[in-house]
Amino acid sequence: MRVVRCLWLLCLLVACGVPAVDPADGAHGRITFVDSQDLSRNPYIKQRVDEWNERNTRHDQVTYVSMPRSTDEYRAQLMARAQDLAGARGDVRSQCYDVMALDSVWTAGFAASGYLVPLSRAEFRVDDFMPAAVESSTTRDDPAIRDELWAVPWRADVGMLYYRADLLAAEGRRPPSTWAELEELAATLGPKHGLAGYVAQLNHYEGLTVNALEAVWGHGGDADRLDAPEAEAGVGMLARGIRRGWIPEAALGYDETASLAEFAEGRALFLRNWPFARSRLDASPLRDRYGVAALPGAGALGGWNLAISRCSAHRGTAREFIRFLTGDESQRFLLENAGYPPTLRGLYEEPDLNARLPHLAVLRAAVANARNRPVSAHYDEVTKVMQRALHSALRNPESLKAELRQLPDRVRRARAGR
Repeated sequence: MRVVRCLWLLCLLVACGVPAVDPADGAHGRITFVDSQDLSRNPYIKQRVDEWNERNTRHDQVTYVSMPRSTDEYRAQLMARAQDLAGARGDVRSQCYDVMALDSVWTAGFAASGYLVPLSRAEFRVDDFMPAAVESSTTRDDPAIRDELWAVPWRADVGMLYYRADLLAAEGRRPPSTWAELEELAATLGPKHGLAGYVAQLNHYEGLTVNALEAVWGHGGDADRLDAPEAEAGVGMLARGIRRGWIPEAALGYDETASLAEFAEGRALFLRNWPFARSRLDASPLRDRYGVAALPGAGALGGWNLAISRCSAHRGTAREFIRFLTGDESQRFLLENAGYPPTLRGLYEEPDLNARLPHLAVLRAAVANARNRPVSAHYDEVTKVMQRALHSALRNPESLKAELRQLPDRVRRARAGR
């Protein structure tokens, strides 16, 4: 009789549509954590993974996988693995990237494709994080999943301006507060000292989208109106810099590492890069001769969010590991050692940290003024459309007006998945 009653109850639950609980949700076991290449001077992220493994049993160990430096290649590999393991069960789940570090602009796309597990806002205390970083962990394009949290903000990033403090001081000049002032200094002092005026990431990849948007924002423009005069002024400044030589033409092939090398080896007056560059420069011959400031106008808010793959068989361990990496201790460690800006708001206000890290005030101001790139489930297509048009405009300035005139419609179609 008891067996019959249990079977009846099971049938009733199924008939009433009560969803089955995936045993993986609370399961513990070994997991794999995948991240982009750590660009800090020492493998500080691996050190945090090693710390987790030392504190936990063999049953909850984490395997750390570092992926290619190129963000485009990294995304392609993540997407391919997620597609291959969609709906996977059994032993094949051991191939899953249980916890993925996602560029903030990828989160919406991975969520819309069904590759991520929704997370609890209360469990991860998202009110403690910067609102803009939390926004990048959601999606606005799909009403069905708009209110869900799909990842936890981990490392913030924001565009910063590095400059030769010794040379500006010798000329009695301060770091530029407008793009017009930056152009004037780069075009005059750079050649005077035998240096490139300004180097940045203008290769045909995500870095170009970021650098162009920062120039557009700095001239009063907006990502939603790339055919406006302000957008033309921003992109036009970059094109003019290349044409007149204060931005080297080689910058059309620069990524973060190449542009940093130009500055660190004493060949450029100004460098636009991310906060990780500070730890590299502190170990270079320029250690006592450079300074860092917020970019004129808004910098792009980049960074990395931590998400759990739907294919994960050990989501309990995955959630605990994310809490460990995004917690106060880990974010403090990465800030102090690698220079990665935290996503926890409280760390920017700590007197002790500000006393020991003089650059934290500059970083806080830059992060507070930063702007998100367009949040879209189809961001990959959006940025590809932008990169094609922008790289063409910088290589062939005569095409700039035409490229920007057509770009808004192309971006709208890309955001709609067409």
